[in-house]
Amino acid sequence: MQIESIKLPFGQNIVNDYIDYYPKTAELYPYHPYQQESYERRLRWLSEHPHENRAALVDGLLDWNTRVGNTHERVRENIEALSHPDTYTVVTGQQAGVLTGPLYTIHKAITALRIAEEQQRRLGVRVVPVFWIAGEDHDYEEANHVYVQTRSGEVCKQRLDYETEGRTSVTHLSIPQDVWQAYIDGFFAEQIETEFTGDLKAHLHTIAGESKTLTDFFARTIAWLFGEAGLILIDSAAPFVRVLEQDGFAQVIRRNEELNEAVAVQGQKLTALGYHRQVETERSSAQFFLYRNGERSGVERLADGTFRTRDGVVYTEEELLALLMNEPESFSANVVTRPLMQEWLLPVLAFVGGPGEVAYWGLYARMFDVFGLEMPPVVPRLSFSLLEGAVQKNMRKFELSTYDVLTKLAEKRDAYLVAQDTLHLDEKFAAVKRQMRALYTPLIEEASGIEQGLRPLGEKNLDKILEQVDFYAKRSQSAFVKKHESSLRQFDRIRTAVFPMDKPQERVYNVFGYLNKYGIGWFREFRSYPYDVTPEHLAVRVD
Repeated sequence: MQIESIKLPFGQNIVNDYIDYYPKTAELYPYHPYQQESYERRLRWLSEHPHENRAALVDGLLDWNTRVGNTHERVRENIEALSHPDTYTVVTGQQAGVLTGPLYTIHKAITALRIAEEQQRRLGVRVVPVFWIAGEDHDYEEANHVYVQTRSGEVCKQRLDYETEGRTSVTHLSIPQDVWQAYIDGFFAEQIETEFTGDLKAHLHTIAGESKTLTDFFARTIAWLFGEAGLILIDSAAPFVRVLEQDGFAQVIRRNEELNEAVAVQGQKLTALGYHRQVETERSSAQFFLYRNGERSGVERLADGTFRTRDGVVYTEEELLALLMNEPESFSANVVTRPLMQEWLLPVLAFVGGPGEVAYWGLYARMFDVFGLEMPPVVPRLSFSLLEGAVQKNMRKFELSTYDVLTKLAEKRDAYLVAQDTLHLDEKFAAVKRQMRALYTPLIEEASGIEQGLRPLGEKNLDKILEQVDFYAKRSQSAFVKKHESSLRQFDRIRTAVFPMDKPQERVYNVFGYLNKYGIGWFREFRSYPYDVTPEHLAVRVD
């Protein structure tokens, strides 16, 4: 597999500085993500703060992973290793999305695998990869679709044909079997038929037949793709997780004001350094949800110390703690407290996130301190562009480097068109217009000496003549572009493949379009390649 590394900027200034000018962000992130000393320090901290409930964690993980078909022997070995105090985790995660969602979900899992392998070898302790499925999230509209490149080369949104009301977590949202089956058939109807299509489609139908919810489908699919590599799965909404998080939620309830103060102060520090806050949160937010009547309801802390849900139900602190003791499944973390729950639940050596996640973790270091915890190294996920054979062919034709394609394709397209203009029509038409003005303007001046009213008539007449020149110039330009439209379409195909909808490929396309063309064997090679964990963008040639 051919891979080329390209230095590209991240979308957020805070992430660029975190990577390239770490001292500027050291108050926000305790660890540099690419220095081995960070992992050594983090390991010392973890060894001095041993995790409790490892036995219950292992039992819960074994049961839940078995239930979703993540039963590969390597997964079992990794889970059982967590019963030992010298086993640690590299954690990444994503909301459950149909067909695994955008490619970056796959890239997160690959990054977690690579860091775990690398740090286990360097540190001499067991390090296992964990994928945290955010099943408690209720943003169904974000999770219910993928984008595909159709047979005609267009980008098409394929949405799960199932409507839902309210704020139901995806783990609790049942999807009818006929909806799953129709979605899979519709997806492949837009794909070219290959030697891999039949088996791939049949396997997804089998997974769908075993799945009741979007989280089920997502987990079983990820297990199929990554189980043999040892990736442990965990659903944040699983009942055993809620039981293990009881103490964490109790601390969040009791120290709610301190939590919010810590986030607010860190936010002020972040903005003082010139960065944009990725997460806007009110000091009155309790930073967790309660499930009421099947829906996930936000909670706020009132001035008198009580708590009120979005639908108006008020709890005292004591009532919330009693509810937590008796019905832990009623509680759900939000974007602020999710990192805390992860830290209480798992011995986290490092967390892998996308650029947006890395940016909003900049708000959290002081919050971790409040609870006697330490924010782990936050590592940006590996970033990829898959360059297929047709893209490579067009790159060779137009002598485009990978850097050209990823950074200045539109500029190169325009330059190509200019280079084909051997007649230099734009310059010639501009010269004709200058000459006409030069010839006609003195004539207007002379005629206006006969009668002053001839001046505006002459100027209007000149404008009409120049309009006709412009009309002919545009028709000539249109004919020129049409003559080269085949080459321009090839430029456009490169852009559609690499920047669909003017976004990075990994934020739009889904892995199953590539699996359909290149098969599971290609995916295993892509997944298992010994990538260096680097901030550079990786361009992978796919044949």
